[in-house]
Order: sequence, then C-alpha cells, then structure tokens
Amino acid sequence: MRIGVLQLDDVRLGFEYKEGAGVPLVFMGGVTSTTATWEPVLERLETSRPVYLLDHRGHGRSSHIGSGDYSNWVGQVSDTCQFLERVSGRSIVIGHSQGGIQAFYATAQKPELVAGLYLEDISPHFVAHQRHVGSAFIAALKNIGLELKQALAADEKGSEMADRIAGISLGDDITFGDVRSDEQLQIMADGVLQMDPKIFGTFFEDDSIPPFDLDDTIRAIQCPVHIAYGAPELGALFLESDLDDLHDKGCEATSTKFGDVGHSVHFDALGPFVQDLTAFLKRVD
Repeated sequence: MRIGVLQLDDVRLGFEYKEGAGVPLVFMGGVTSTTATWEPVLERLETSRPVYLLDHRGHGRSSHIGSGDYSNWVGQVSDTCQFLERVSGRSIVIGHSQGGIQAFYATAQKPELVAGLYLEDISPHFVAHQRHVGSAFIAALKNIGLELKQALAADEKGSEMADRIAGISLGDDITFGDVRSDEQLQIMADGVLQMDPKIFGTFFEDDSIPPFDLDDTIRAIQCPVHIAYGAPELGALFLESDLDDLHDKGCEATSTKFGDVGHSVHFDALGPFVQDLTAFLKRVD
C-alpha cells in the first residue's frame, strides 16, 4: 500500500491506497479505527480493483481540528464527498460504524460517485433517531477517551493502552477484553493513541445529530446498499426495523445477519465477512 494525502480547507486527510483496475473500493472505519483495521480484510479479499483506506479527521494520519469540535457531522460528510470527488472517483464504499453513517449521507449528496454502499452494522438511523443517547457502546467509547487522557499523561505505549481498553465495560458485565483478542485490542489501542482526544468530548454528545433530513437522504440513494450486521444482544447497533424503513422509502437494500457477533463483524467473523463482501462486489458495477 502507498500513502496519500488530501489537503482540504480545514483538514488534511491521510489515506493508503493501491492501484488496480475497475471500480475502486473505499474503506472507512469506525471511531477509534485507522487504516490498520482493514489489513486482515485485505489479506483475505481477492480483488484487482483499486483500494483506498481512509482515516477520518482526528484519526490516524489525518489532521486534528483546530477548534476541537467534532460534533457536527457536516465536516465528516464533506470529507467523504471531497475524497470521492478529488481522489477515488466513482467507487464502492465500505463503511463501518461512523464510516458507514457518513458514507450513507455522502452517497445521498453525491449519488453519481457511489456505485455501491456496503454498511457494517450501522445505518443513519442510529444518530438520526438519537439511539446514541444512552447507548452502552457510546458510553464505552467515552470511557476510552478518559483512559486515553490518562495514558497520554503517563506517556504510555500501545500495550498499556490495550490493557486499559480491555477492562472497559460494554454493559451486562462484558468488557472489551471479553470480546476482543489480544491482537484486536492492540490494533484498537494503536488507533486510539493516534486520535485527537477532543473527539471523545464533542462527538458523542446528545445533540450530535446530522443536520440532514433522513427521509430525503434515503430517497436520494441510487445504488445498491447492503448491510452486514450482528446481534443486538451482543452489542450490535443496527436494527432490522432500519431495513424496513429503507425499503419503505425505495432504497434497494439487502442484508446479512451474523447471529454470533456484535458490532464489529469484520473483527469477530473475518472469514464470513469477507465472503459476504465478495458476494456484494460481484453484483455491483
């Protein structure tokens, strides 16, 4: 993979890429993720298409925001739109969690630039309907932010941050250490240590709601959409009622449920996830 940079007015977006033939793939991770989260997927994914791995603002190789305000989804969605316009061109976008939300809204704004949209355990309904308010998962992310501040103050390394994350509760007496392997915790810790700590203080507030009309957004989607999701009782954020709403508003959406995993399907069911993604790619231009 090669390293690239897209300089925008208020942010520098870092990304990795490899050249190829056909419609490109653009991978966008969740909060705390960097491009490294997709390495296990790419090791198994057999594709000759161009591939782009994008770091969100405040993550990885991308720059921090001077104001420290990450609460407005407009910036994240704009980043995605401009990346498609200026770097990848018409692409198939694969988005997990935060990446999936901003990819969905960007697809509605730039439908001519998205050939297909593959969402991992998320839909825009999660934030549009304020399900992030009171969410045990969001509470866990906020606690990661508290641990990050302490880790940075103590100048700790990735292994120490991984230990901190392992002990954070996901609710119902389950911790990250119960659902993540040591390797996965290390990838997560390395990503967290590269984040702007201010994200945890602004991005998950109750009023952090995208200022886009959800119904209009759904109706603007013109490409195939597929959702790979886990079980709510294991921490999944996608609800099957979201799929019903997509269908009711004319969105061409399909889905695959992974019953024995939670929010991070590509971590917890790597092989089946890659198979599901491959099947989607085969039916999209």
